Amino acid sequence: MRGQLETSKRKELKGLIHFSKEMISAFGMALICIVYIVQAFKIPSSSMENSLLIGDQLLGLKFIYGAPILPFSYAKFPGIVDPKAGDAVIFKSPNNSGKSFIKRCVAGPGQVVEIIETKLYVDKKPVELPPDGQYLHNGQQYFDRITYFDPLHIPAKGDTIYPERLPVREFLFFKHLLRQENPRKSVRIYLDCYLDGKLSNSVNLFSNTGRKLYSFDDINNSSVIDSIDDWTILARTVEKLKFSLKRNLTLHNQYIDIKTKINLDGKPVNTYIVKKDNYFMLGDNRDNSLDSRYWGYVNRQFIQAKPIIIYFSLDKDVPLWLLPLKIRWNRIGKLIRST
Repeated sequence: MRGQLETSKRKELKGLIHFSKEMISAFGMALICIVYIVQAFKIPSSSMENSLLIGDQLLGLKFIYGAPILPFSYAKFPGIVDPKAGDAVIFKSPNNSGKSFIKRCVAGPGQVVEIIETKLYVDKKPVELPPDGQYLHNGQQYFDRITYFDPLHIPAKGDTIYPERLPVREFLFFKHLLRQENPRKSVRIYLDCYLDGKLSNSVNLFSNTGRKLYSFDDINNSSVIDSIDDWTILARTVEKLKFSLKRNLTLHNQYIDIKTKINLDGKPVNTYIVKKDNYFMLGDNRDNSLDSRYWGYVNRQFIQAKPIIIYFSLDKDVPLWLLPLKIRWNRIGKLIRST
């Protein structure tokens, strides 16, 4: 009897070991697949309508643009191809939010992008809207920030950038580029106040009632300016600070200038050579998309995958208890094509 119990326990132990090996093997294969081959993504917003809808669930091929060498690392294997204009692309958020976005690549390194109302121009040539893309407000963003997007040169690998020469828009775009190319380092922006060409960060700002507020030293010691990730907001902030300076009666007739500065790991960046190519991404729902028009370039290092197919889709407007009707059956298996 005792021998039978021992035999039974050995069989149970062998079965448990075999099951554990199978589970570890399956988990390992799944991890390899997710890290190097394919990953699932879900559309959370309307920025790609009507090409992609809220609730669409996609499969993206990671090795097309280069899979990471190790999980959670930024170093990548070489990709099969580079993103090209018309491709839908999945990428990490350039503004350091940790999210993944999907947008349409409209231009690449070395090209010049310009938008006039509803017309996109790349290298001065008009580019048609994707077949399922749309303008809901005739080129006016629903948050009413950008009407015209002035010509912008997209940095290519090897380009030299001089941050202090950049206007506010390109300066904020450079901040995001610097963060993408140096993800393990600290990137911080700050503002310097100059009066008649002399650094004057200790000068006080005043409210419209004449109340003393704070100095530029106070601003730079906080994270207020560095937390701004939209160039339109940064530009308005700089203008408001200039206006506040002009309320200071002691500054009458002095020339006021505010310069944007940037540090990398605590050291000022005066010259920077771009390490990787960059791309300009737009949502297909042009009047309802926060994209490269606001936070700037997507660096090659932050591009994650090429979406290929919709494997499932749920309509957010249909209640869960009507599940058969909630599923968008006609979208399952739909290929995601370039334009």
